[in-house]
Amino acid sequence: MRNFDFSAPLYDLGLWFLMLPFGGEENLRKAVIEAAMPLKGLSVLELCAGTASLSFMAAKEGAKVTALDVSSGMLRVAREKAGRLGLSTRLVRGDVLRLPFPDNAFDMAIVSLGLHEVEQTGVPLILREVHRVLKTGSRFVIFDFHKAAGWAGFLQSLFFTFGEGETGRTWLKTDVQTLLREAGFKDFRRSFMLKGAAQLISVSKAQKASLQEIRRGER
Repeated sequence: MRNFDFSAPLYDLGLWFLMLPFGGEENLRKAVIEAAMPLKGLSVLELCAGTASLSFMAAKEGAKVTALDVSSGMLRVAREKAGRLGLSTRLVRGDVLRLPFPDNAFDMAIVSLGLHEVEQTGVPLILREVHRVLKTGSRFVIFDFHKAAGWAGFLQSLFFTFGEGETGRTWLKTDVQTLLREAGFKDFRRSFMLKGAAQLISVSKAQKASLQEIRRGER
């Protein structure tokens, strides 16, 4: 993953500018929050949280949020924002490949524009880690890029050429539905945004299969 420590102070401004042609950053984040609702009283983990803008939106909806990011610079900016907003949000520096939380710790997990920054071999590991820290039946909401077609695909290709690395281009070819199923998630739901250039996915953590179900599957 890229090191965002250096760019952290300007990250929010840069993202706001980049998202203007796509309806604005706030509208995109609202779509993620709406997909996660209701949030009141839930323990929510945001992965690859950056400056924790999405976490703060979830906290305003009554969630008990833990925002995790590997960048100390990003979390420093997030801490300053939390102070200005008067929000009590837990900020944790950690590796998304090895989540520093116990099993069954959260009611929900969310990640926005973070998985495409990960090496292809790391994505299945992350999904398994998310499955581990979620309670059975809990939801996992993902917002990230999707391979677009037509003019949207052309513009997306230009954006990826100048604004994203190899991990982003690899992500567009990833069968995320299969990876989620293999990690133990079910109830796959997906909607498309930005003319197909982005996808909003919701899944839930499946219950552990009973011994009887496992035996049926082996026949």
